[in-house]
Amino acid sequence: MRARHVNPIVLSVLISTGLFAQGQRDLPQFRAGVELIQLDVAVLDNDRQPVRGLTAADFTVLDNGVATPIRAFTPVELPARVRASEAAWAVETPLDVVTNEAGGQDGRLVVILMDRSIPVQEPTLTARRIATAAIDALGPQDLGAVISTQNGAVNDATIQNLTADRSRLLRAINAADPSTSISSEAEQIWARAGLKLDPRNDGRCLGGLCVLETMTRVADAVQSTPRRRKLLLFIGSNIIWQSMHPTNERGSDPGCETPLKDARAALFAAVERANLTVHAIDPRGLLNVGPQTQGSTLNGEDKPNKPAPIARLEKQQEDMNDLLTSQQNIRLLPDRTGGRTVTGRNNPQEAVPEIFNESEAYYVLGIERAQTNRPDNARSIEIKVARRDVRVFAQRQYQPQSGQNAQAAPPPLPTPRDVLTRLLPNATVPLTLAVAAEAGSDSSKALVRANIDAAAFARSDGTAAPLEISIVANDRTGTPVASVRQLSTISGGSADRPGEINVQSHLELPPGDYSIRVAVVDQAAGKIASVFSDVEVPRFDRAALTLSGVTVDIAASPSAEPQTTTRRVFRRSDRVRAALQIYQGISRTDPLVPVVMRVQIVDAKGTSARDQSLTFNEKMFTNRRADCTIAIPVANLAPGQYLLKLEASADQQRFGRALRFAVE
Repeated sequence: MRARHVNPIVLSVLISTGLFAQGQRDLPQFRAGVELIQLDVAVLDNDRQPVRGLTAADFTVLDNGVATPIRAFTPVELPARVRASEAAWAVETPLDVVTNEAGGQDGRLVVILMDRSIPVQEPTLTARRIATAAIDALGPQDLGAVISTQNGAVNDATIQNLTADRSRLLRAINAADPSTSISSEAEQIWARAGLKLDPRNDGRCLGGLCVLETMTRVADAVQSTPRRRKLLLFIGSNIIWQSMHPTNERGSDPGCETPLKDARAALFAAVERANLTVHAIDPRGLLNVGPQTQGSTLNGEDKPNKPAPIARLEKQQEDMNDLLTSQQNIRLLPDRTGGRTVTGRNNPQEAVPEIFNESEAYYVLGIERAQTNRPDNARSIEIKVARRDVRVFAQRQYQPQSGQNAQAAPPPLPTPRDVLTRLLPNATVPLTLAVAAEAGSDSSKALVRANIDAAAFARSDGTAAPLEISIVANDRTGTPVASVRQLSTISGGSADRPGEINVQSHLELPPGDYSIRVAVVDQAAGKIASVFSDVEVPRFDRAALTLSGVTVDIAASPSAEPQTTTRRVFRRSDRVRAALQIYQGISRTDPLVPVVMRVQIVDAKGTSARDQSLTFNEKMFTNRRADCTIAIPVANLAPGQYLLKLEASADQQRFGRALRFAVE
């Protein structure tokens, strides 16, 4: 293997080099020099059901073979989705406001890997059904991501970073074909010519290394999320673990075996550090083996010294060996990590709920990180449970703390780059973010406004707090495309109840789909935090009809001045308004037409609490834009969850927005 082509990293945040420097800075500390390692531990019975009701006394933790005290213990029971009582919009419509609390919450991180080994045609459709079933099974506090090892995945936007937005996950699944395979008919034509395709020689992923490297990066990225169960759902038909080709006799080319060996070792170590559970599902279903079972097979032909019946028998044996080998290959990681392998099963998506059920309950244990003068040496962890007929799955390696640094000063404050390139945001200080796109003065770009609630940075004595705000927009490949840095000063707040303190900023971005990442730093107080959101920028310039994002303002009393807010839970005394703009293609020259805006407020049971239509005639548009302000009558709404639905229509064009809110 003279040249090695490494597949692009397809989980956008995983390509950021700063991600792996996260370390353990956010983990809790006991006393000076003693650090707590949190371990998420799954305990399953013989039926692969989670074992509940255990206590700290049931566990024994061995650090390099020596028992170590358990300093913290938390049983975790994940809430299930209550489908019978939830309205359809509760599943389909994500919150437009995000916080940075995801990393500290209980729940699952579910990474769906659509592998390049998915065959074309029906298996590809089955693979999408499997991935869709996984998204449908996500719980209220779970986060999902969709990645691919197919080279074109980034350009086709078939990736989605960790999010609770199911619509984004579904869009990533259905956006493009993840397969790099060819049809079985094409394989037979190649075979008649005496040729056989070998995936190890695919220049887009030589030796199959891109698959192992992608899974390694996933494991490395999720290892610093100790309170969450980490699941990698591998959807594919094969994984290359070793090269079957001899190395070059001259020794100038090590072949693929050495890189594969190194990649295997790195992957195995990474999943042990992260306690990443890998489940593998083969989308091919139940297969008929042998040329005589395939309706598309060309008739056998007699060959020199080999009659057709013998050739067909040899082909059947070859197909059987290939099938068994591929099934064994995808079973390896699940067997090492305690996951499931689903092969030879029609409708394999029906196995997905079983995978999620076994991670509904788990335990978080805390032990002290050992000190050593050789921090480069990983230490082993073994966890035992004083119960019969159970299996325990937990982190098996960790890096010790340097004895030299244990008594030193606390680690320096992370930089904005550190907290902007992590898998999950830094939550040492609470932050809330609302992002909305609107047409700008430049028709080729939009204004993406960021409203940041930085009240947690306010000082309890009321003195001013100077803040550094850094914002970066990454495209779907994880490449930064725009950034802004500003200095803002906030004041006010109290120790017991700091009020909402909003800081506004904006970026200019062309149409597209982006991840907006915000970092806030108070250098004087030694505080830093970050928060992430997604935004889609429509073609405000060319599309016949579009809407801006929705912003919300609130006044606490009739005499108070409305202020832009990130709050989405309102008191019945609040005066709340939603504001947006309507566009009829700001660069277009065709005649304007009337636009009808339907305004609905729907409760959690799907019952309409308000339904009216507003008409915007041509005279209400300036520069092909019209302002729309909607009063939300919270005083007339019973306590509960609601959805504000806004749908604009003009001729045959429709465009909608939705906003979730609650009344207390």
